[in-house]
Amino acid sequence: MMVAPVAFAILVYTDTAKNDNHHLTFFITFLFSTAFSIITVLYLKSQKKISDLDASIREQRIQPLVLGTIYHAIGFILLRILDATPIVQGLMFCYAFNTAIVWIITRRWKISIHAIGLAGPIMALWLHGFYFPITMIFSLVLVSVSRVIIKAHSPLEVISGIILGTGLTFFEIQFLFL
Repeated sequence: MMVAPVAFAILVYTDTAKNDNHHLTFFITFLFSTAFSIITVLYLKSQKKISDLDASIREQRIQPLVLGTIYHAIGFILLRILDATPIVQGLMFCYAFNTAIVWIITRRWKISIHAIGLAGPIMALWLHGFYFPITMIFSLVLVSVSRVIIKAHSPLEVISGIILGTGLTFFEIQFLFL
């Protein structure tokens, strides 16, 4: 949940377009991509609806994913109203759409949300001109290997997450927002 605010901060505060709403834009992105999700996970854990903060059990992931899709969709609508830059709107759209796709997949199979959650923002940053391939690839490898080592996912679940995250984000942002 820390990748989204960093990615949005980079996108919002490095944009060269004249925008007097940088702080409001970032606040909306933080609230709808991170804060509400953290509050929801903590609440669901306190109510024993999820067994741990990662929602490791596939069936327990459905409710947080549904709520996450709703939060991101509302954030996207607010960013449209605020007329945020296309890349910022695009990343929030990706969070909404990709979370909905993960929700659908999770009903049958456990794909790596960590891999998707890192691969998507990395692709958005790349499309924004933030080129640090060694750091980006190292981050993806580190997260992926750690998810396999702790037996949270199989290699196929992690690789699928990376492919889905980068592929969906590329097409959504490139063809719908840029």
